[in-house]
Amino acid sequence: MVVKDTLQNPLANAPKLDYTRIMNGGAREEILQSMKDYAFFYIVNIPNFDPQGEVDVMENFFNQPQEVKEKYASIKNNSSNSNVLRGYGFTKSSAGQPIEEVFNIGQYERRDIQIEDVSCRAEYIAREPNVWPEETDLESSSKNFQAVLQNGFKIRMKLARKLVEEIAAGLKYPQFVELFKEAEFSSFYLKKYTEREEKDNKVIYEADSGYTMKAEDGRDLSIPSHVDTTVTLLATYSNGGLQALYKDSWYDVPSVMGSLLVMSGQLIEELSDGKLPPLRHRVIDIKADRYSTPFFFNPSFHADISKSLSGIETVTGKEHKTFGPWQVIQLHRDEPLLLHSQSLN
Repeated sequence: MVVKDTLQNPLANAPKLDYTRIMNGGAREEILQSMKDYAFFYIVNIPNFDPQGEVDVMENFFNQPQEVKEKYASIKNNSSNSNVLRGYGFTKSSAGQPIEEVFNIGQYERRDIQIEDVSCRAEYIAREPNVWPEETDLESSSKNFQAVLQNGFKIRMKLARKLVEEIAAGLKYPQFVELFKEAEFSSFYLKKYTEREEKDNKVIYEADSGYTMKAEDGRDLSIPSHVDTTVTLLATYSNGGLQALYKDSWYDVPSVMGSLLVMSGQLIEELSDGKLPPLRHRVIDIKADRYSTPFFFNPSFHADISKSLSGIETVTGKEHKTFGPWQVIQLHRDEPLLLHSQSLN
């Protein structure tokens, strides 16, 4: 697997689908064909989407003093707090400076259930309310942090539900929609990556995670090669660094300001009998600050993921009949900035 010359980049031809056509059902076949051909596509011309506003409030928050940001950190990073999954997380370099930071937003502004109303602690945490910075802790230019990002979450959630509906109709798989009815673990991540040294990467992921933080040409990675788990809507804004594996070679994924890039993950491939392949991707350390916002639209905690479109037992279903317990394992492995290995148990 080699990195190919970007002057001959086939990913420059990846489809750009119009938001309105998707929402009115006119792009159904193109969605499925794009996923088959490229394992991703872009959504463009999104009403009320404010990409520059999102970048501005992210930059302002992440540039606050560390003690301010840690007021909103998960309990892993601030033992005085009770939030486990939502809020701020980070990892530091060997010199003690943050090299990767995250702020996680979900769909709940309040939790209207008690822990005895659900099956386990993880399900209770999945409904954790958001943590928002106080305006007094933000610069004047960032006081609309909550409003801008709530708008961004709403746009992504609406789009994700419509995409699931279109995929279900295109595959003649009506049960697919029902799997996402509650979508409790769905998350909108604000991410900042800072230039790091090779030795700093070694502290992010456990040695047994299976990840490597080096590209074939020796460049450092900010995010290792992986596939996502479910449905992802990603904004890279005008940032480079994202690469995708296409026909056994790595290519740069063009950044399209104002778009959302859609890809599916491992579980969706299993549920669709391989009709929706996952996109293997990674991020090169661009040796400068880099901002992105992945939105993960996940099935409901109790969604039955044991059978595919055709009724075949899924690989995941051999060990986990429902989504929630499986997702707990994924989060413990993939979210070291927010969680420790037992945070959701």
